[in-house]
Amino acid sequence: MKRRDTLKLIGATAMAAATSKACLSHSQENRLILDPAKAEDLHYIHRKLAFSIDERLTYWYIRAVRYGFKEGVFTPFWNMHVGIIYKLENLDKHKYMAKAALKIFYSDLETGELIETFDNPYTGATRDVLQPKLAKVSRKFNLHGVEQPAFDINSEKKTGPVTRNGNIGPAWIIGDDIWVNGDVIYRAEMPNDLGQLIQVNDWSTYQGSMKQVSDPNLMTADATHTFNDINTFNHPWIGMEGVNAWSISRGFGRKSHSVDGMPDTWRKLTEKTHPELLDDNLDIF
Repeated sequence: MKRRDTLKLIGATAMAAATSKACLSHSQENRLILDPAKAEDLHYIHRKLAFSIDERLTYWYIRAVRYGFKEGVFTPFWNMHVGIIYKLENLDKHKYMAKAALKIFYSDLETGELIETFDNPYTGATRDVLQPKLAKVSRKFNLHGVEQPAFDINSEKKTGPVTRNGNIGPAWIIGDDIWVNGDVIYRAEMPNDLGQLIQVNDWSTYQGSMKQVSDPNLMTADATHTFNDINTFNHPWIGMEGVNAWSISRGFGRKSHSVDGMPDTWRKLTEKTHPELLDDNLDIF
């Protein structure tokens, strides 16, 4: 290779490297410096992972198994196919409403078919299954978390002591991975509509990329979800009266912004019951 051509090649390579470095530096300069210990940053992290900064539709699925927990032993009951569609409405700085359409299906652990009856392993009784109806709920979020809980089981006539906790966080950053908790806790003492202690512990942990979360040009970040609930049995049809056991679920899922990102099983079941949920231009809120 001639000396002149070699110098050209070296010059071009150096220019490309400098350009790449400049782009990287510019990109890094634009990234947000987020501190999970600060309430404003934690609020932003949670919203960007769980929903979006703008008001687009957000789709979440959860694939879970419902268990009974008695005397230290977990007994699997059925599969849960959960789809949640969120629509956000900005209300003020650090305040927004998250409206949700929630559709859950229970299926057999072995066949995958929707269950119609349930053989209660604790009582020996066979119960008719009430598949969950389409639910529409709203949660108002402020700087610190849920301001208006989704749970309000008590009626006006039965007002036993009620405690709630919908605080977000903490969050953890390890390398490019970021996790944040977004739990909803509800407890209703007697007297209440079910005539028993009502305890709901919905534990959600969202995981994503710090590069995406800290990029101000992205209105949402890709995220996965691990979910557990540890509850009293709050559905009378299961037939747990007098049984000292807890209801537990263990699940996981992913966020998308199109119904195409939802699992085939959920979409096929939804098509038979609520096909309107499969429209990306959904307007049921």
